[in-house]
Amino acid sequence: MLAVLDLLLTGLEELTEEQLKTFQSHLTTVQLLGFPPIPERQLENVDRQVTVDQMVKRYDPEGAVEITVEILREMNQHDLAKKLQRDHRGKKRKKITPPVGNAAGTKPNVSYLLLGTLAELVSEELKLFQWHLIHGVEGFTSIPRGQLEDANRLVTVDRMVQQYHEDGAVKITLEILRKMDQNKMADELEKKFPNNV
Repeated sequence: MLAVLDLLLTGLEELTEEQLKTFQSHLTTVQLLGFPPIPERQLENVDRQVTVDQMVKRYDPEGAVEITVEILREMNQHDLAKKLQRDHRGKKRKKITPPVGNAAGTKPNVSYLLLGTLAELVSEELKLFQWHLIHGVEGFTSIPRGQLEDANRLVTVDRMVQQYHEDGAVKITLEILRKMDQNKMADELEKKFPNNV
């Protein structure tokens, strides 16, 4: 766990004070990967160390890494996100498990894996993916356009899990990826869910 704390702290030290405030505002306003936001008062005028402590306390070390990577991507800090992901994988090569006592059961696992898959799509491909969700895929109800308008990857995954539940979200993701000729990506995702598909 200390290794994860150091990793997150090192990552946040790369941000300017202004960027740190933006990062913290993401933590307090957005529901990330099925986890609730951190109350604003807990991150008011706090330094990087306290920010890391709050994330780890609320999301567990694994969740904190995933959320940090996603927020960095949202902030267009792609190099830093990649570095953090790479360093973390180097330290720990095992499947992410949801925090103990999480009422949602396996939801974070499914969300993490779907988010990882959507992270491989460039912006235009993500828009096409969302277009399929809005216009409907056979056997699934469509998601209203308003819910996906200007939605990032996180929101897209949350909407899919809300609308189709975990199994359905995996199935529709596979279906859409194949429609988009992203067969390799679909096959990789399918391997992670042998029982679901």
